[in-house]
Amino acid sequence: QLGVGSGGVRSKRLIYSGGGGMAARRLHASRATTLAVAAACAVLLRVLPQNFAAFGAPARWPARQVSVARSASGGYTLRYFDGRGAAETVRLLFAAAGQEYEDKRYPFSFGTPGDFSTIKREEFEADRAAGKMDISMGKVPVLEVGDGLSIPQSKAIERYLARQLGMMGNGPTEEVLVDAMAEHVRDINDAYARKGIFFMKDQEKKAELQKKWYEEELPPLLDKLEKALPGSVPGFAVGDKASLADVAVFKLLKDTYDSDISAAYDSCPKLKAIVSKMEQNEGLKKWLEERPKTMF
Repeated sequence: QLGVGSGGVRSKRLIYSGGGGMAARRLHASRATTLAVAAACAVLLRVLPQNFAAFGAPARWPARQVSVARSASGGYTLRYFDGRGAAETVRLLFAAAGQEYEDKRYPFSFGTPGDFSTIKREEFEADRAAGKMDISMGKVPVLEVGDGLSIPQSKAIERYLARQLGMMGNGPTEEVLVDAMAEHVRDINDAYARKGIFFMKDQEKKAELQKKWYEEELPPLLDKLEKALPGSVPGFAVGDKASLADVAVFKLLKDTYDSDISAAYDSCPKLKAIVSKMEQNEGLKKWLEERPKTMF
């Protein structure tokens, strides 16, 4: 989870409604037990390095709050910073399912561009001081699901939400396979993150590492992912309907890198079919076209 912040910029409120208009589900108190287990088992997310200088980050980033309309009783509220980061897979799940939610974005600014020691995040700090992030050890994202329940840790949120939205497969066998495929995707993301390219200042070295990743290292990883996919129905990683695994694959291939990496999976028909199927999802298409433009 990324620690960035406010700067006292007044928040704007935008309205987004995912395609499909799925009615918000009212959660019951009995699900608190499931929540506790999911949160306890979640893998601790890495914290991004304390330096944005490589990006030439602006001294002030426009503050905004994307509010995806929800019902007053028991709707969803996602709390994260004004960026894609660790929360974007959750947003893609909401969009693909057509589920309404409130996308609460904490604004941030830099006293000195790119210098995290000068970051201001006043709204975030106020909510943290008020105890809204105690369950998440002071971090975001946090998903509020109604009935007083708040879920920390992005991967726990993704799994919980996918279950609620019917996107964890049919039955326990498919569910564990969906989970496993999503973890395969995380392994690939982690392999790229370990290269340190994201914050690299040496542009020549950065370009060299990226070229090697796109042309030599990523293709064999995607070949392995292709072979691992258990789905036999074209367009679905597992079973015969869209799942968290499909969203994770789509994000990896179409919403992670600045460059077009389609050549890296040109020999992977299952991956290509998943991308094609997800691109046809109206809610997902709408979100990708209309979501706020952010620094990361």
